[in-house]
Amino acid sequence: MRKHLPDPNHFIGKLVPRHPNYRIIERIGSGNNGHVYRAHAEGISGDLAVKFVPTENLPKDDATRDSYLAEARKANSLQNQCAVRCIDVVPWEDLVLDRQFILFVNQYIDGSSLSEFIKQNPDRLTVSFVEEFLFSMLGLLYEMGERGIEHGDLHAGNVLVSRSRFSLDDSTNFRVTDFGITEVTGVDHRDDYLFVAQMLRDLLKRISWQDLDPRDRYVYETLRHDYLGRHLIETDPLADALARNARLMHEKLRNVDVMYRQAVQDHVERPMNTPFDYPNCEQMGSSHLLLKNLYSDRLLGLAEIRSRQNVVLTGPRGCGKTTVFRALSLDYLTSVDADSPGSLGFIGVYYRCDDLYFSFPRYKHPERAEAIDIPMHFFTVTLMAETLRHLGVWSQRHFAREFERSAAVVVASLWEVVGLNPPASPHADAFRPLISKLTKERKRAANKQRVCHVLDQPIEGYLGPRALLDFCRVLRQGFSFLQGRPFYFFVDDFSVPKITQPLQQNLNRLLMHRNADAFFKISTESPVSYERRDVDGKEFVEAREYDLLNLGLRYLQHRGDQVQVFLEDLFTRRFAEVEAYPCESLEDLLGSFERNENETARLFRERKGRHSYCGVQTITAMCSGDIHYMIRLVGRMVEDAGGREYLREQHDLPMLSPKQQSDTIRAAAGEFMESVRNLPKHGPSLAAVVTAIGAVAGSYLRYRDATNVTGSPPHQASRIEPYDPLDLTHEAQEILNELIRFSILLMDPRGKSRRSQLVPRFYLRRYLIPHFNLTFSRRDSIELENHEIEYLLTNPKAFQEHKRIKSSDDPQLKQRQDPNQGKLPFDADESVGDPQ
Repeated sequence: MRKHLPDPNHFIGKLVPRHPNYRIIERIGSGNNGHVYRAHAEGISGDLAVKFVPTENLPKDDATRDSYLAEARKANSLQNQCAVRCIDVVPWEDLVLDRQFILFVNQYIDGSSLSEFIKQNPDRLTVSFVEEFLFSMLGLLYEMGERGIEHGDLHAGNVLVSRSRFSLDDSTNFRVTDFGITEVTGVDHRDDYLFVAQMLRDLLKRISWQDLDPRDRYVYETLRHDYLGRHLIETDPLADALARNARLMHEKLRNVDVMYRQAVQDHVERPMNTPFDYPNCEQMGSSHLLLKNLYSDRLLGLAEIRSRQNVVLTGPRGCGKTTVFRALSLDYLTSVDADSPGSLGFIGVYYRCDDLYFSFPRYKHPERAEAIDIPMHFFTVTLMAETLRHLGVWSQRHFAREFERSAAVVVASLWEVVGLNPPASPHADAFRPLISKLTKERKRAANKQRVCHVLDQPIEGYLGPRALLDFCRVLRQGFSFLQGRPFYFFVDDFSVPKITQPLQQNLNRLLMHRNADAFFKISTESPVSYERRDVDGKEFVEAREYDLLNLGLRYLQHRGDQVQVFLEDLFTRRFAEVEAYPCESLEDLLGSFERNENETARLFRERKGRHSYCGVQTITAMCSGDIHYMIRLVGRMVEDAGGREYLREQHDLPMLSPKQQSDTIRAAAGEFMESVRNLPKHGPSLAAVVTAIGAVAGSYLRYRDATNVTGSPPHQASRIEPYDPLDLTHEAQEILNELIRFSILLMDPRGKSRRSQLVPRFYLRRYLIPHFNLTFSRRDSIELENHEIEYLLTNPKAFQEHKRIKSSDDPQLKQRQDPNQGKLPFDADESVGDPQ
């Protein structure tokens, strides 16, 4: 609680200024900035809620203070019934205290805060209650988004739960109060979707899944894996169409009973209705059996992931990072009876970073040095507890005798490693009490983080980066069956901005440590979403502290036949999972049409290549590791043709004609391009850059021939190749980072330019190639000077206008003979701006 708050009893009995009919009769509660009271008007039996805020707790500058007063009236512009109205804002001087206050006079809601309701009514926290809560919040988020309003401090203390005993339907009303701003509330972010996700998480973890009926189990899983795991926290609409879209989320929740009935009907015998269900691993929820049936061990890059080295795994969303991490974990292998000791070369522990995201949102480096290990403690004890939980099951299953003989000694050493005192119990030498204590330590660290900036709060007893390594060493030395089996910690979705750069730097003290007992496998959404330093400024070097594996590049640059074998295996598994599906293989569905990119380019040049995108080879060539897009694309082809019933009527192969395939591929590529344009913040700029690249590459294909190639085929470029190492302005670098983060461009950091410089190359995502009538050839490039790349990123329309070849007589075609032809209208030393 902040300072400057007077004795809360001081205001009891006083009349409300400007509202003299109302007298303060009881305190409702206190927050960071003030005391809240109920005021009652005897004559009309009316109530108001009045918040007294000392002016010392307001921002010092007038501009921010004015914005605070404006924020207090936000709710009055909203029509949603969740918003509690602000009736008045009253400046007031208390002569007794000789102090100034601001009074916020609001509607009075007869109820309690959500945080208090959770504590006092655990038996009323049902799935239906959580559904009502989320319905209300999504409705409010929708209107706030449409009006451009943020709440800024939407936590469980500012959500009121009201239930009338006279209501016939026993419904619950959720009301939101105390609209605030960051400067006053002290919160380190203003993300209302994240606030709702945090509250949803707190509600769900208080519900016992085992006690639910089938319908509520289905809804619980939907809320946990769809809403909490993706929709509310995902910011990339390319990865999730419902990301931060309150209207679509509300519509889905409204139809959850329809979804449940359909799921019951579809899953009586088989868990999948079509082969194209569950394109993302997260959508499978906790279904290990489903993952087992759909997981392909032909995934490219699997050998590197299994290697005894720290690995940073990146690639487009949906490329299989989560799938392979879960499939290699001991929890999964035990659940599907694939955990025989002879097949296990390591002990895999899976950890998804949603947990970190909710406990340390918008983390920054602490002002107090002693607080640096709080997130490390949380992370470490979490991995320890997960390790013991799954290792205990596996050990007792296969090595019960040795486990019983050695566990007591091992656990005694582990208590020392974590610096905790075992409980005074004869069973303290077992895994279970240690797991329980480690779980409590998680909560202690998360709670301490909220107050670590308060100077009189003691901070001590938090584990540093060495503890987990010692923990693994003790386990491996204590149990002979762990010798030769190091621990692999699969840390999933360790990505900026979800896991902030300061938090990554903090945890990198552990994650980048080289050790024979533990290896860390980290997945991140792109090469620019991972911080390669620790909090002490140490730079980590690829191939020394870690290996970088970019699945997007691996699929793009690998031999096509290996990618094709993987995709065929993937779809064969999916076709087999749906009973009596009328197709058994990807080749039966699409056919095999060997691609000759030079011939395809000539057809495009002659305007005759309309249906050139078809066959298994095209799907293989389109794959940039974005497996879930391939699943959705093939599924859409089937649906566009008429679905399962259409396939049943086909007697010739391939079942889908080249025209059907090509039309769907082009339409999907166009919609992907539109999704890029609708990305938050930089979407239009990113789409303009991609359009410029596609337009210039398309003009090269139509009018320029490749050099040093027999037969002079058309120039076929779908990548940018700098002549020299990049040196970009902040604006241009930000755009480039966004293109890489969303995997619109795939960066190969190991390129080599024509000038023998080590430069990154940037490949256009293969999914977009049909949108621009390009080929999948990787032979040619659009070669650019550094200032030209700057111009492309900051003024793409002008870049396109000056670099695109418009006809066979265009002067740019002479560029190879005259280097001054086709240059952009500025010199390398000039600042980038609009063309002169």
